[in-house]
Amino acid sequence: MTHEPRSLEEELAEDEQREPLGLRAALDAITRSAREDDVVVTVDLHGKLVGLELGPRAMELRPVALAACLQRLTACAAEAALAAGAEVLAAVLDEPVVLPVS
Repeated sequence: MTHEPRSLEEELAEDEQREPLGLRAALDAITRSAREDDVVVTVDLHGKLVGLELGPRAMELRPVALAACLQRLTACAAEAALAAGAEVLAAVLDEPVVLPVS
């Protein structure tokens, strides 16, 4: 007896039924920001840049200094977003989630 392949919609519906307490939506909603002077960087759970604010003082920085600032802030925000994701998972799993030390 052969089974027909399931449609993408059926697979997604099954995932939604198995997903505890809207876990995917909670993780997808996580963003964190880091600020330094006139620069604000916002990233999602994966560390992907989703927001950037550059004020007048930021625009006066040399390119190398601005790049270093953006890199530093992105790393800081990404670490905070990952910690927030771990908190969400810990609540669902009802046990602590240990993150690697950076």
